[in-house]
Amino acid sequence: MRQAAALVGALVLAITLAGCGSSAKSRYVSKLNKMCEAFAKKEQVIGTPGTPGELKSRGDRLVAAYDEELYRPLLKLKAPPEIASEATQLRDLAQRQRNVLGALANAGKTGNLRRIQQLVTVNQSLNSQLAQLAQHLNADSCAS
Repeated sequence: MRQAAALVGALVLAITLAGCGSSAKSRYVSKLNKMCEAFAKKEQVIGTPGTPGELKSRGDRLVAAYDEELYRPLLKLKAPPEIASEATQLRDLAQRQRNVLGALANAGKTGNLRRIQQLVTVNQSLNSQLAQLAQHLNADSCAS
């Protein structure tokens, strides 16, 4: 009887320990989703620029919101070992997007339409790459 209870206890402990990695991943993804949701809310309040004039007036606020809600928190977020590679890719893509958003804001200020068009294309590509990576991680709020 004691052996059976010890065996059950050992199995419960083994299952709990085996689940630690997945719960660490779940916590990471949950935090990532919250960051994306917070940025999406701020982006909605600021409004997505549709013209160079709107980009001029909203670009800096969008970059600040991206920095505050997504980029800086992402740099601080520790990924569990099983998704460390994906987390590194995510940080790298987020940094590239941060740079593109800053360049877009500056191009909006100068009214450089050709540069704006180039940067919009680059940003769309980064959005696609980030969405694919987020989808792979099951970070649904970041994949849309």
